[in-house]
Amino acid sequence: MRRLVILIFGLGIVLTAAALAQPEGFTLHARFLGIGGNLATVVGPGPTAGTERVYATHIYVGDTLDLVAVDPLTGETDVFSSPVPTEIGAWALAVGPEGRVYVGTLPNAHILRLDWSQRALVDMGQPSPTEQYVWQLCLGPDGKLYGCTYPNAKLIRFDPLAGTGEDLGRMDPKELYARHLAADDQGFVYVGIGFTSRHLVAYEIGTGMHRDILPAELAGPGCCSVYRGDDGKVYATAGDARLRLEGWTATVIAADQVRPAPPLRLGDGCLVSYDGTTVTVRDAATGEAKTNPVAYAGKPIDLFRIGLGPDDRLYGSTALPLYFFRADPDGDAWELLGRPGGGEIYSFLAYDDRLICAAYGGSAPIMIYRPAMPYAPAPTREGNPWLVHYPGEDSGWRPMAMIAGPDGKVYIGAVAGYGKLGGPLCCLDPETGAVEQYPHVVQDQSVVALAALPDGLIVGGTTISGGGGSFPTQAEAKIFLWDTQQKKKIFETVPVAGQSTIQALAVGRDRLVYGFAGPVMFVFDPVARQVIGQGRHGLGSVIYNALGPGPDGELYGLATGGIFTVDTAARQARIMAAYPGGITGGFAIRGRRIYFTSGPEIVSYALP
Repeated sequence: MRRLVILIFGLGIVLTAAALAQPEGFTLHARFLGIGGNLATVVGPGPTAGTERVYATHIYVGDTLDLVAVDPLTGETDVFSSPVPTEIGAWALAVGPEGRVYVGTLPNAHILRLDWSQRALVDMGQPSPTEQYVWQLCLGPDGKLYGCTYPNAKLIRFDPLAGTGEDLGRMDPKELYARHLAADDQGFVYVGIGFTSRHLVAYEIGTGMHRDILPAELAGPGCCSVYRGDDGKVYATAGDARLRLEGWTATVIAADQVRPAPPLRLGDGCLVSYDGTTVTVRDAATGEAKTNPVAYAGKPIDLFRIGLGPDDRLYGSTALPLYFFRADPDGDAWELLGRPGGGEIYSFLAYDDRLICAAYGGSAPIMIYRPAMPYAPAPTREGNPWLVHYPGEDSGWRPMAMIAGPDGKVYIGAVAGYGKLGGPLCCLDPETGAVEQYPHVVQDQSVVALAALPDGLIVGGTTISGGGGSFPTQAEAKIFLWDTQQKKKIFETVPVAGQSTIQALAVGRDRLVYGFAGPVMFVFDPVARQVIGQGRHGLGSVIYNALGPGPDGELYGLATGGIFTVDTAARQARIMAAYPGGITGGFAIRGRRIYFTSGPEIVSYALP
């Protein structure tokens, strides 16, 4: 009998259990457990007088966030899950004036309070129901907590004594991200804003007034960061400039005048650090340190993307953090390879004896891995993976699509980084690591779908969206033809009126291009350069770039509700096997099996 393999990434423990029942034709291969990304950490009072705890938030996409309270002297833990079932993570964490711990959540911007008497997190509500993220919390000199938000760049306030929150309004009329904040002792809260255009706002608590104090010569794209230094003053960055903030004034200062943020310390002055699996206490004077294991196992982690490697094994990535793993699709052998970053791998491509990975928030934007060699990442050809860096790279890109081109090169399409439009088409030479970038192939649009044509051209699809915090200027997604020899676009058109994104493209046996744009499937003739058919597909939401030829040459794909096939003769798509558990990602075809992800699980379907 096939076993269900459960990997606990954080602890490296492998458990087995009886496989859960699956619909006919489907096989459950594994469920993944691990420690979610640690987004914020503070030191605060423990459950009894005189005790301290290290408090850390862990994000779980597809589940609820955990607040972990760690005894720094023993490693013993208490775990508190969000009482609000929608809240998956928390970047904001602070200790209130009365010594209780407060959490600002995502994706619905709640404030949670830890109540040790109940041994639970308590929902204190939403200070602003329009917001999704509370990015940071800080304690103001008035004894109240302040938070900065997304997507309306607001400042919120929470009164710990009254237990009430309030919306103080937008700190910028246009930008989406109020990303950083800090308070001084003179009655001001400072907010760092971006990403299309950076701003630095001072809010005066006593009057409720606020205004942008960033010097005009420092304006530009990106985001200002602000923090409270170890001297109690507030500092900011704007590009390469460093500033000290005092009231309504932001003064540019030299690098040697900047003070760092204070490190995490216990009440006795000892330094403390936490990484999810261990807690270390270090004497600041002697340097003597003691490390204790932390008894926190985590919970199921959603899988983000899988792909088939050159060794015919499955490779995959989780999200937040990036666990990179491989699996034998015919057996029960699974292996965690490493953690090359805090984000996720968006695209995999088997290329000769290598697996090429393109990642958001990875150790490098592009990583080239050789399955036959030991895992040893480095930014050189000898590294495995080879961490490929290049001029103009953006770790905030979202590399949605990757294909092998007809010229021995690899082509990557990506959504632009934060605050930017015109996500690039990139050409990677896998032998040298050289990368050529072509932004704005379609003006102000990002490249998110790719397919190679029999005549040596590449067909691409776009989205009007850019990186987080950007504002679209275009109304409709396009497809385009790219000439790899001339290194230029030679044609573009809108395939479906009114649609903003092309989810997937693939070339059928009839050499026509089949694409999905929202609820519509379209057919494009690359020779005539015309859209020759379109209609509503009725599949639900198509998983991005989860479309390709099967062993019989027919096109198969993934939608959230199940496996579908494209009848190229009738030019129609239909669900061939519904999956009740829901499909969240993909995509690999190996022989007559299609592999996909369903939350934290890898599942396959046997083609009839």
